[in-house]
Amino acid sequence: MGKSRQSKDNALLLILALLVVIANGFIGHFFAPNGIMLTPIVLILTTGIVCLTDNMHPILISIFSYFYVALNDILLKLYAGGSHDEEGLAWMAMFLLFGLVPSFIILVATVFRTKQAILAVRLLAVVLFIALVAIHLSVFERLGLGQQIYWYEWNN
Repeated sequence: MGKSRQSKDNALLLILALLVVIANGFIGHFFAPNGIMLTPIVLILTTGIVCLTDNMHPILISIFSYFYVALNDILLKLYAGGSHDEEGLAWMAMFLLFGLVPSFIILVATVFRTKQAILAVRLLAVVLFIALVAIHLSVFERLGLGQQIYWYEWNN
């Protein structure tokens, strides 16, 4: 397969992962709390899609995997329906953790399976993912707290 074809396939996979996250954001907004409950599936799916890319550098795999985790978390915290209180943030954190554990396992398996980078770079990719998620959780921990997002009458 040519490099151009490979790049197009990788781009399509990354766009597909983005569409999955955006779809979950819409589900979270219009059909709350389903977006929160779908978070583990979305994280596993997007990390799996990123890991399906051909010959992507391990650092990029970690960055893109984190990007979709962060985007999903931010979209739900800002736009999911209902009242955003401490209990809701705890539920979101719990479902985020349920999705992060298998996503991390998928990421580690993919990064260490690749042969295009030396061991130090693979370790750096794993540590980078952990660091990005940790920074994200500390910076955006209380994002959206106190918001009252319109609750649609038809989704009681």
